[in-house]
Amino acid sequence: MSCKVHEINNYTFEARSDGPGRLQLWGSSGNLIAEIDFIDDNAPVPAPRFTLALDSATAYFKRSTLPGLINLLRKEKCVAVTMSTQPPGYVLVHSAMEPASAEMLP
Repeated sequence: MSCKVHEINNYTFEARSDGPGRLQLWGSSGNLIAEIDFIDDNAPVPAPRFTLALDSATAYFKRSTLPGLINLLRKEKCVAVTMSTQPPGYVLVHSAMEPASAEMLP
């Protein structure tokens, strides 16, 4: 059982005419951290898939969550993805603590 947190620096959204699309979350070195596929709100959510070292994951979110995710990515300065293989396994997209700026230091 393992858990890893990644800072997100960029995102892309691939819209599709045949479905809800895909959200890709990228790290600072240009590495793909998470790929989120959107499924119909009435469909069961498949379990996420992880690389062995938890460097990347594919997760499935309900289509109705897309506006909230985009809002989080646009408004928050620091966004992170937490991956956990602890049963049942999860991928969590969340706001992260902002680094202290020089203005805030004593």
